[in-house]
Amino acid sequence: MKDGYEELFARSYPEAREAFRAAARAHPHLREQGALSITPEHTIDWALTGDEATSGLHGIEGYPGSAVQRRLLALGEPRAVLWLHALNPWGMAHYRRVNESNVDLNRNFMADGQGYRADDEAYAKLDGLLNPKRAPGIDLFLLGAGVSLVRYGMSALRNAIARGQYSFAKGLFYGGSAPEATTRAILGFLPERLAKARRVVHIDLHTARGPRGDYVAFLENGGGDERARAEPIFERRLRAWEAGSADGYDMRGGMLPALIRRAKSDGVRYDAITLEFGTSTDLAILRALREENQRFFYGDPASQSAPLPSMKSAFYPDDPAWRRAVVGHATDIHERATRLLATG
Repeated sequence: MKDGYEELFARSYPEAREAFRAAARAHPHLREQGALSITPEHTIDWALTGDEATSGLHGIEGYPGSAVQRRLLALGEPRAVLWLHALNPWGMAHYRRVNESNVDLNRNFMADGQGYRADDEAYAKLDGLLNPKRAPGIDLFLLGAGVSLVRYGMSALRNAIARGQYSFAKGLFYGGSAPEATTRAILGFLPERLAKARRVVHIDLHTARGPRGDYVAFLENGGGDERARAEPIFERRLRAWEAGSADGYDMRGGMLPALIRRAKSDGVRYDAITLEFGTSTDLAILRALREENQRFFYGDPASQSAPLPSMKSAFYPDDPAWRRAVVGHATDIHERATRLLATG
């Protein structure tokens, strides 16, 4: 790259962390900066310059999110923004989507009294296909996926796999059995920091879904007033999470719904949007997740220090054109979020 974008994309979690902290310190309107301890070696770094922007709940996805944050911090705007960097620092450091307990943190924010249960009944039938108990190698995954697609249909299959499951601790999309350290930290920190806010727009940055190099916006709690505010602003990019829709599924334990519940109980108008920067097809992404999970639990430990090529391709492509496009969208995202905030 010759336009300076390349330097925004870190090669490791420590590099990304230090770059984020430096970018925050350089912001002309920095109010406060700190860190939440998650593990002895890893923290969630944050900075208050005052709308909401987060990155990295899914580990390896934090790298593009970090690049976008640094791009926006460099604008030096006086508008209030609270930035949270690398919500899953262990996963980011180890190029995994999950945390050190194999928990998908975006399936771990269960509502009070909901409990860590209620798998889709089809997941158990798919366990052998999704979570083979052996090292990665040549197998019949594509054939098995095709048979399952014919049997269940795309919408039902996506819901069965991705909604979150709580029975297979070494399986994909495992939501855990209790609140994780990150979950407790975020639910303690954000409501406290936003105690005086009456209007919040929360943008959560992810990668994988959507057209490659472009982004789509999934509106959380997207009925009624929320959709009426967001649709004119995000237009064709706006999507719905709901099961049965073209893109959605009945996700359990999501972070943004948990924060919305807290905010509404306090009388806060809280619009929350998950932004997905597209990388590949659903099947290629699922295949990468499956291979990485196999390697982690059943592969050679010596091979786990470097990111799996298929995971990088699915979540953090080493592609100058893709990276340039992602960072290039940052100002567009910022402008749309600002307009949404102004809807009051």
